Amino acid sequence: YYTEATPNNVGQLRCLNTHIFPVRYNDGFYKDVISENNKDITKMVYVSDMLVGAICCRFEAGKKGQLRRVYIMTFGVLKAYRNYGIGSKMLNGLIDTVDKLDDVSDIYLHVQTSNDEAIEFYKKFDFTVTGKKENYYRNIDPPHCYVLSRPSKGSTGGNGGNGGEDESKAGSANGGTTEAK
Repeated sequence: YYTEATPNNVGQLRCLNTHIFPVRYNDGFYKDVISENNKDITKMVYVSDMLVGAICCRFEAGKKGQLRRVYIMTFGVLKAYRNYGIGSKMLNGLIDTVDKLDDVSDIYLHVQTSNDEAIEFYKKFDFTVTGKKENYYRNIDPPHCYVLSRPSKGSTGGNGGNGGEDESKAGSANGGTTEAK
C-alpha cells in the first residue's frame, strides 16, 4: 500500500534511505519530506507492512515570472523488490499528480552519470537529459551528474524550467541512483 510520509513513519524512511543510497541525509531533508506542502508528491510504499520504497519530492519556486517545479530528491526501492513495477507505479503516480497541476512546469532530478540503468528507466517516462553538472556529488565516484527533466502536461507554457542550469544542490536518486551535496 501507498502512504504519505509523516512524523510517525519518517524514521522508517531514514532507515530505508540508509540501505539504498550511498549518502546520509540531514534533518532538513526529512523536514522537507514531511512538509504539508509536499505531501501529495512524496509517497512511501509498503509490502506486508514493510517499507520497501519511497519517492520524495518537493515543490520549488520558479524564477520570477515562471512556474514552480517539482524536484525528485530521492527515489528508491529496496533491491529485493525491484523489477516488480513498484518504482514505475510510484513515478507514474507522481507524473499523474503533477500533470493535473497547472502551475508546475516540470519534474526534474539529478542522476549520477554512471547510472545507465536509472537514466534508461527515466527515459521510459519521457524524461530527457537537459544538462550535466561536474563534481556535483561529494564522496561518490564519479562525482558528476546529469539533470533529467520531464515537462508537465498540466502547465500552460512550460516556462518554469531552466534547462538544467540552476538546480538545487539537495540531490536526488532512483532505486539506487544517488544524491547529494
